[in-house]
Amino acid sequence: MPRRNGAIPLLVTTVDGRPIKLDGNPLHPASNGASDVFVQAAINELYNPLRAKRIAENGKTTTPAAFEKYLGDLRAKIGDGAGLAFLVEETHSPTRERIRGELEKMFPRMRWCVYDPLRSEAQNFATQISFGDNLRLVPRIERADVILALDSDFLDCGEGDIASSRAFSFRRRVSSGKDSMNRLYVVENRYTLTGAMADHRLRLPASQIPLVAHAIATRIATATKDSGLGSILATLQVPAGAAQFDEQWLDEAANDLVSKSGAGLVLAGPQQPVVVQLLAYGINSALKNVGSTVLLRERHRNQRDNSILQLAGDIVGGRIKQLFILGANPVFNAPRSLAYDSTSKTWVDWPELQKKVPDVIRLGYYEDETSALSRWNLPASHFLESWGDALSSEGHYLAIQPMILPLFGGFSELDLLNAVMGKPKVDGPELVQETFQASKPSGDPATAWSKFLHDGFASHILLRDQPPAFNGNTAGGIAHNLWSPPGPAPTPESPEVVLVRDYSIDDGRYINNAWLQEMPDPITKLTWDNAALISPRYAKTLGVETGDLIQITVNDVVPATPPPVEGKPAPASTTTVDAAELEIAVLISPGHADNSITIPLGYGRASLNSVGEHSGFNGYLLRTASNPHYIVADGKAIDSIAVKKVGENIRFRSRRIISASKAAGWSAKRRLSTTAKTTSS
Repeated sequence: MPRRNGAIPLLVTTVDGRPIKLDGNPLHPASNGASDVFVQAAINELYNPLRAKRIAENGKTTTPAAFEKYLGDLRAKIGDGAGLAFLVEETHSPTRERIRGELEKMFPRMRWCVYDPLRSEAQNFATQISFGDNLRLVPRIERADVILALDSDFLDCGEGDIASSRAFSFRRRVSSGKDSMNRLYVVENRYTLTGAMADHRLRLPASQIPLVAHAIATRIATATKDSGLGSILATLQVPAGAAQFDEQWLDEAANDLVSKSGAGLVLAGPQQPVVVQLLAYGINSALKNVGSTVLLRERHRNQRDNSILQLAGDIVGGRIKQLFILGANPVFNAPRSLAYDSTSKTWVDWPELQKKVPDVIRLGYYEDETSALSRWNLPASHFLESWGDALSSEGHYLAIQPMILPLFGGFSELDLLNAVMGKPKVDGPELVQETFQASKPSGDPATAWSKFLHDGFASHILLRDQPPAFNGNTAGGIAHNLWSPPGPAPTPESPEVVLVRDYSIDDGRYINNAWLQEMPDPITKLTWDNAALISPRYAKTLGVETGDLIQITVNDVVPATPPPVEGKPAPASTTTVDAAELEIAVLISPGHADNSITIPLGYGRASLNSVGEHSGFNGYLLRTASNPHYIVADGKAIDSIAVKKVGENIRFRSRRIISASKAAGWSAKRRLSTTAKTTSS
């Protein structure tokens, strides 16, 4: 199953040729038969009647033959690809990368943009700076005696993976006197699955975590005398008046990590900025954790990947004429103010940008907001309906085999990319087979291919790890340039807003999955809804209770120059202040940091003909390119943040453990209420 951080190896149960159950592949070490909620809910995605079922041009149903003719005519206009762009989600597919290489040879000036609203450009950039190109850090949590998680919810399979959860749980099992448990320190603004497992937990605003990382790194640099970590810290100044933290907590965490040199691990969440990532890598290097509890695994990464910010700049400049959108839904979830239009002297959002492109072809699983603004909309096939391949989070090469023919005549990404090149349609595994044979399996090719399909992964491809090598001097220079120390801690008058993935619907991609909507949030117990999570103390300050509506107003500083790069401060020169507002219901969450508001993303969609329509509140309305993860009034990108109560109490849908007698009483009340409404109407 393709996922953001790497595919999950699965075993599929079919009855009469129809998939009915998914489990982890028991032959693969990454899962050993385990799965997660998104794997189980993939069956609902497959049979969901709300899936896109038609090929449409400008909203009108047409035929595959008409699209093939259009594609042939379009191919003649593309030329060298100067006006061609692809906006794709990360799938970690070697075959897609191989076909991309062929496309780049055919259209050498084309653009390839990888976009995911939760993808961390900061983490990828910090890894490249610290350790070099074509590497991915793989944590070996089962080897760690002490773990420090800085805003990292690594026990959530949406942010981490199944292997990490299993490894952590393994170290919590004590079967003999020789066994020892691991110890977990967590710094976070909200109560998470990882925080719930913490031995020591420090709650504080997410915008203040860079200061905590700096404080712990300073203690460890003093103890280890490590030059690499010292290079990062050398020019990072903490301003006077910065927030103060529990010194004893910081001392204990640092001392514990130092005492377990080579058996500790520091993880920074993907939403934290580049400098925090560099500090985490520097600490791991100073403590000799790199090569032990965190591996430098070779993973080829195409250096020509562009971001959605670069694509937006090309679109507003009129350089993009043909745009293929594969899976992504940027009309709904792209940040605001993506590009500056020098003609109108205004900043434009993605919907306006997409309208500027003459030919937009969308491959989507549902007909959604992005489909409505596209010239062509193609139904996407489910991963159980098409051939494919993918890499796991640790780098294993996995096979994706169809278990059923496409229910609604969908296209896979490989199908569409192959068609763009003008090649004949392939119904079998030939595209994947070509990639597999290029990996040079030993023995008879047919036998090796059969084993690949039987096992579900290629055992002949060895994972290669690089020796520990931290580029402290380079990291120090980058940290100096990007260090923007947080100001004073958020206050009741100026809180921070933290935007996070939802435990049920991820970034909103599973909004139509009723199974996941029915699943209670593991922390808040909400179903079919999201809320603004705040602490009891902050709720008392605002004078609100759970269910009350509040209005959050974020006043952006609109720069007069092109948009800032993520991790860098916005330009000082400004022209005006632009306000974004969101009305959302409050949920009081014990364990939450004061003066901090957490909003799970993906809800509040009003343009769907689906089960998820009008469910929850749209946190994406507050996101900007310079503040994609958390928003704090720093006087640079954000002028101010205001919160006030605006509405009466609404009732959330939640699932809690209750007694049978109470459940019967509640059911009776609901029946009486329904009857009364029916009678009165």
